[in-house]
Amino acid sequence: QRFEILPRHREAIDEALRALGGQPAQNRSLTALCLYLQDNGLKTALGHYTGDRPMGRMLDSREDNLSLSRFSVFEVESLMGMGKENLIPVLTYLFRRIRKALQGQPAMIILDEAWVMLGDPVFRAEIRDWLKTMRKANCAVVLATQSLSDAAESGIMSVLEESCPSKIFLPNFQANSDNQLPHYQGLNLNAAQIGIIRSAIPKRDYYVTSPAGRRLVQLTLTRRQLAFLGSSSKEDIARIKDLRDLHGEGWPWVWLKERTGVDH
Repeated sequence: QRFEILPRHREAIDEALRALGGQPAQNRSLTALCLYLQDNGLKTALGHYTGDRPMGRMLDSREDNLSLSRFSVFEVESLMGMGKENLIPVLTYLFRRIRKALQGQPAMIILDEAWVMLGDPVFRAEIRDWLKTMRKANCAVVLATQSLSDAAESGIMSVLEESCPSKIFLPNFQANSDNQLPHYQGLNLNAAQIGIIRSAIPKRDYYVTSPAGRRLVQLTLTRRQLAFLGSSSKEDIARIKDLRDLHGEGWPWVWLKERTGVDH
């Protein structure tokens, strides 16, 4: 909430946390923390995240009931539109829970629309740390962004280059423009490789670089595969939900017929 935290505020927070720590686990919440705070300014700032206030439903609870499965997805599109004062606390919490869940089992963290996180100093530092340390936890980190300029301007381009040995480039007919060229060169691509990216066909070709080599590849998906893997628009998702409600577990066959015109 953009409240300036001074030494006396830190002391007030520490005292409140100590008092709250002496309470039973079911009585520990942000609302309870506000009751112990002896500073009205802090109470007002923290109150935004409590009870029936805008972010209370996400962050204020007597117990942490978020359950992580083998495959967990967090959709943050709505959250991203609510401003950093709401985005940062929630993502910080999710990052902490994800880190605690890594116990050495093979894992992968995929950050889609990574430009949002690269543009924020809090998450930029978190990503820098992840790229350097997650290998020890047997976890791979995948960053996906639509613009190389976001990565270049993040201040951690050198870390991205060193810690991301495998890279997948999408076609970009402006790859050799004055604005784009330095970004590709910064990722150690030569003129010939940049030319391949420039002339590649969108939505079909992908240029992959890794320690094993570099090559232009195609997924060569069938029509049936594209019916699912290539359907990600809001309209597609809404239609799939409607079909699921109408046909239950049989919805994929109806969807395939609509997309391909063939009974399967």
